[in-house]
Amino acid sequence: MAIRGPQLTRLIFPQHGTLEAHLAAIVSSSDDAIISKDLEGIIQSWNRGAERMFGYTAAEAVGRHISLLAVPERIDEFANILERISRGEHIDHFQTKRKAKDGRVLSISLTVSPIRDASGTIVGASKIARDITDQMRYQQALREANESLKRLNSDLEQFAYSASHDLQEPLRMVTIYAEMIQRKFGGKIGSTGDEYIGYIVSGVARMEHLLKDLRAFTRASMAEKDAVQSIDAADSLIAALANLASAVHETKASVTHGPLPHVRIARFQLEQLFQNLIGNAIRYRSQEPPEIRITAEQHGAEWKFAVRDNGIGIDPQYKEQIFGIFKRLHSQADYPGTGMGLAICQRIVERAGGRIWVESELGRGSTFLFTLPAGGDHGA
Repeated sequence: MAIRGPQLTRLIFPQHGTLEAHLAAIVSSSDDAIISKDLEGIIQSWNRGAERMFGYTAAEAVGRHISLLAVPERIDEFANILERISRGEHIDHFQTKRKAKDGRVLSISLTVSPIRDASGTIVGASKIARDITDQMRYQQALREANESLKRLNSDLEQFAYSASHDLQEPLRMVTIYAEMIQRKFGGKIGSTGDEYIGYIVSGVARMEHLLKDLRAFTRASMAEKDAVQSIDAADSLIAALANLASAVHETKASVTHGPLPHVRIARFQLEQLFQNLIGNAIRYRSQEPPEIRITAEQHGAEWKFAVRDNGIGIDPQYKEQIFGIFKRLHSQADYPGTGMGLAICQRIVERAGGRIWVESELGRGSTFLFTLPAGGDHGA
């Protein structure tokens, strides 16, 4: 049976008096400041929450104008709020500043509603003020910390890019002279000497690849998201396969794909993404010729790509580790590389607003999946 009107009041508050008394008790004990004022702005009531928040007792505040709480730059708000209330408007969660008795300036959130008499005429306003000073301070500190981190990341990216670029020239000199020594003195300084020269040449070659990948990583990090246009993913795949033509031919790899969509990402970055993932599938191949399949399916406002291979696979416990910078699961002798390819892929995808992950088992191949925002043409 439904319980209505006075019966409901008695059920909820059987041991107390009228509903009005309970409401008065709630107002009195609230941590928020609950204040009423007439349409002239004269304070009519002032609860304990208002006393704690603003420092004025009810005796000090009642009968005075609400501008008692004004800060100079916000003085015009009071007349504007009263005008809106007189028109019957409600004001919800209005963030502003008010001054306490001791001079502290508080950040507060205001909710203001009209008060009507028995005939429905608006006679005043009821205001609930919540102190959000600490919340605003934390938010400001967080914003400043984020800005500081952005500047630091930008500086680090610029440094890494410049350093990797500037190191190219001296490294090139080392390469040239190491190769000259190898050609001129190879076989003349004994097996140990030849071995040492071989270490120098191979070490320099690895350093060159490392610097190249470092530049690619910082370039992916520094790319402007706002400058991204809608591109045809198929065009980027074709370009990536052209770059991998030699590796595809040497390993007799089969690379196929289904219909590919338009997506929002820099063209060169999607090309590099495909190139790295397909290159990895070729590098970490099994005894069988590589078979690589690229597909895409739409999920709302994004496309999910899958790059499947029949390679050696990955132990599931390492599925997060492989995306770290310089992370390798195999020795340089077994599988050459710098360990930055997947870190570059992750940075490219995340900068474009997507995510990347892998599904794999040892000996059963791998499927690298990534999402990208749909382009202007949502069809494949």
